[in-house]
Order: sequence, then C-alpha cells, then structure tokens
Amino acid sequence: MVTDDPPQPVRLDAPIAGVVVHPRGARITRLGRVRLPVPAGDGSAVTGVRVELDGLPWELAPDSVRVGGRGPARVLGVDVVARTHPQAADTAGADLAARRLALAAELSAVADEDDAEQARRGFLDVAARTGAAALARSWASAAGAAEGLAAAEDLLATRIGEVHARRRALAERRAELERRIAALDRTIEARQAPRLPDTRTVVVALAADLDAADADAADADTALDADNEAGPDADAAEGTEVELEVSYLVPTAGWRAGYDARLDGERVTLTWFALITQRSGEDWPAADLVLSTARPAAHAKLPELTPQFVDLRQPPPPPPPAAAPTAMEFASSMPLGSSRGRAKAKQTMRTLVADEPEIDFAGSATYRPPRRVAVPADGDGHRVTVAVIEFDAALDHLTVPRISPDAYLRATITNTSPHTLLPGKVSIFHGADFAGSGAIGTVPPGAEVELHLGVDDRVRVERELVHRATGRRVVGGNRRIEAGYRIEVTNHTPRPIRTVVHDQIPVSRHESVTVRDFQARPEPDERTDVGLLSWTLALGPGATGRVEFSFRLEHPRGMELTGWHD
Repeated sequence: MVTDDPPQPVRLDAPIAGVVVHPRGARITRLGRVRLPVPAGDGSAVTGVRVELDGLPWELAPDSVRVGGRGPARVLGVDVVARTHPQAADTAGADLAARRLALAAELSAVADEDDAEQARRGFLDVAARTGAAALARSWASAAGAAEGLAAAEDLLATRIGEVHARRRALAERRAELERRIAALDRTIEARQAPRLPDTRTVVVALAADLDAADADAADADTALDADNEAGPDADAAEGTEVELEVSYLVPTAGWRAGYDARLDGERVTLTWFALITQRSGEDWPAADLVLSTARPAAHAKLPELTPQFVDLRQPPPPPPPAAAPTAMEFASSMPLGSSRGRAKAKQTMRTLVADEPEIDFAGSATYRPPRRVAVPADGDGHRVTVAVIEFDAALDHLTVPRISPDAYLRATITNTSPHTLLPGKVSIFHGADFAGSGAIGTVPPGAEVELHLGVDDRVRVERELVHRATGRRVVGGNRRIEAGYRIEVTNHTPRPIRTVVHDQIPVSRHESVTVRDFQARPEPDERTDVGLLSWTLALGPGATGRVEFSFRLEHPRGMELTGWHD
C-alpha cells in the first residue's frame, strides 16, 4: 500500500523588483523563479505544489495580495499566513536580571543608611549650637567651665568623626555596587538578541500545465543540438521552471510633493521632487520606482445622500409646578432644554457632519523618477526628483502702503508643461538667495501660479495723509469728516517695473453712516463693494508714480464711529 505524503513546500526567492508609491500606501512587486516537478508520464494524477514566499512585512494588507507569472503552470489558490516569533525563554538572562535586582535593592539600602548618617550629622550640629550657648551662660557662675567645654568638644568631635567615617564607607560601597550593576547591564545587553519581527508568508498552490509543458518540451527538442543527449532528460528530471510575480499593498508608506523655485532674470526653474516615507518593516532597494496619485482604499464606496428633514424648533416645555415633587424629580433628571425634537435634531446633525467616505478616482497620474533610489524603512523623508521644468515669469511688485511701506516682488508663471502640479510646499530662491517659502495648490496645465519673492528694497513707497477736516457745522443733523491721501512709488531699479498698489476706503454698515464724494487720480483699475482699491503703475528706471484719492464720511451728530481711523 502506497501512501501519498503531502509534498514539501518550495521556497520562493523573490526580491523586490518594483514599487508603486501612492500618497497613502505602496504596492510592492516581487519577482522570482521556481522549478516545479514534471508529472509522471504513466497517467498518474498531477499533484499540486505549495510555493511559499516568506519574510514579508506584517503590515501588508492580506486582501491586496495578487499572484501572476509566466510559464507552464496554473495558480490553484493563494493564502496569506502569519508567522509570529515569540521571545524565547532565557534562563541565564533571568538569573542575570535577578542578580541585578538584588544589587539595586542593596544600593537602595546604602542610600537609606547615608540619609540616616546625614540626619545624625544634622542632629550633632544642632546639639553643638545649643550646648555652646548653655556653656556660655554658665561660665560666669560655674567653676570648671573650661574643663566642661573641652570635654564637650572632644565628645562632639568624636561623634562627627564617626559619622564621616561611616559615610566614607557607604560611598565606597555605593561606588562598588554601581560598578557591579553597570557590568551586569553590559552583560545583559550583550546577551539580548534582537527579537525577530512578526512576518507574513504568501502560500501559492501551483500545478504544472501538461499541455504547456509538452509544447515547451517540443520547442526545446527542436532547438537542442543532436549531440547533446543528456539535455532533454536532465531538464525533464529537474522539472519545469516558472516565473512568479507577487504584489501586495502596505499602508505604512506614502509620498508628498515639494518644489524648489529659482528665479534667474525672467525665468523660473521649478524643481519638482517627491518626499517618500515608509515604515513597512522592509527596506526598498534601488528598484523600479513609480509615483502614483491614485489613492487605493480598502473599502471604497460612492457617497450617498441621506434625507435632510427640516422642521421648526419646538419651544421647551414649561417647567412643572414646584409643588409636585415627582414632577420636580422628573424635570431635574432631564438635560437643560431637552426635548425629543431637539434630541432628534442633534442626531440628524451628527449624521450630516459624519466623516465622508474615501473615494477612488480612475483619473490618476503616474510619474517615474529619472533615477532609481533606495528607500529604507526608517520613516524619514527621502527626496526623489520628479521633473525639472523651466517657465517664463511675469514679474511685478505689490504694495499695500496702508499696512506697510514695503514693495513685494512677485513672479507669475503659467504651467506650460503637460504635468499637473500637485499641492505641496515650495522653497523660493531669488538667484542664489533664499527668498522664503510658501505653498501651491493643484495647478493643471495652462493655469497660473504666483510666487512671492520677498521685499524689494529698491522700490520705495510712501503714503501720506494730505487732507483731513472735521466739519464743525452740522448739516442736516450729520457731521462730516473729509480725508485725502497721496501715495508715491519710486523705482530705484535699473529696469522698468510694474507695480500694483492696494488701498481702501471705509464701507458703511449702518444706514445713518454714509461715504460720499470719492475722488481718485488716476481712477482705480478696480474697486470692490467692500471698499478695496487697486491701481497698476508702470514705472521706468528712476521714475515716480503718484496716486491720490479722497472721500467724505458723514455720520449723525453725537454718535461715535467705530472701525475707521486715518
């Protein structure tokens, strides 16, 4: 009688061949080859082979495991098995820990004895002070005071000397114990082997495909030389080789975009890079790395609207009569202002503000960095350059003299590249100088993005109150305030510039307060309903541009204005 023993699993050696990093998560792809035994030619049943890929990170998502490959074989099933590595019992290490605990207890006892000796020394100091005062009072009346003082001094000196001797012995004992504890700590640390991390193993059930194997064998026979007699038989004895591709998703990884923008003349060089972080438990070698904007979700589903019921708020019920104790107890047990309608409204509100589900979008983009980079599992950000793009920049200056006399240099660029720039932090350089940092949002092709390059001290801005008058006479019961301003912008750069000036006039929020007779020279290019004004000045080298505007503010007599000042 022949028993069919289960075949031994075949270990698959599959290093990391590619990594696709998502904003949250990464898909790892491993490639390896395995040789399967060829079924016997006597018509016996084909026995499946278990192929194991072990040492995979514990954090991988089991549902995300996918297995494919090339070769004359079929995948019968895939399973993910957990491999835990508990800490092995170490008797010698336990003995060392017990010895260290005993030494620590002895060291604590030495510290207690030293505290007692310090207290004894304090008592002797107090006794010396009080005894000296008593002897001084008795010198005038008692005979033999000098002999008594000498005896007291000898006794006190003896006691203090004994205290110091004991404290020195305790200090030596403490130093000895600390040396022994330090030696034990080094021994324990040397004996402690790093604990093996828990891992997962992908188990693949394979079976050789007879038709494909026969076809491959026929092709091999045709290609072999006639003199190579051992070739086909040796290959048949060794089995059939197949290539397996195993991929899985780890959630403890991700990447985010960042930029370096450098202005040189009227050209901006934008270096787009990715900061990749991962704590998957396995280091990524310098394999094929792809950055993806897709956001894989374990349970992605479409958002669904819930009914939005609108009702009138019901007033709280009147308080129960004070003379009814049971009603008072009932009222005190209810929350303040509670009612069924309000409780239901609160529940509906909680439903409406619940977290939105994560949605998968098919329109994702992938980027392949120009060079490969290894990413260790240390959680630090590792920088990978995605692209270097050059743009033409439109330069201008922005000033808000009401707040600050500074003129800020700006560069506006249009995304003429085929890439959609992702949100991220941008470090801005003006030549070789660092100008500051900011952030940009999503910039599709053809959209504009504005870069702030800091204060340009070569552009001088002055704002002056040239006219202010408060009417003493009351016209129609209203009081008048007239104000006029002058803004001058001087270009001290060697080239023409374009300067945008922002200012404002007050806006009334009361029907009795009005703003009238606004006049400006030149007229503002833009005036909003909230009183914001904007002028654009074109200034040549050394030229000065001027903006003047005025207005009249009227308010009822005897009322004080708020929210406006010169």
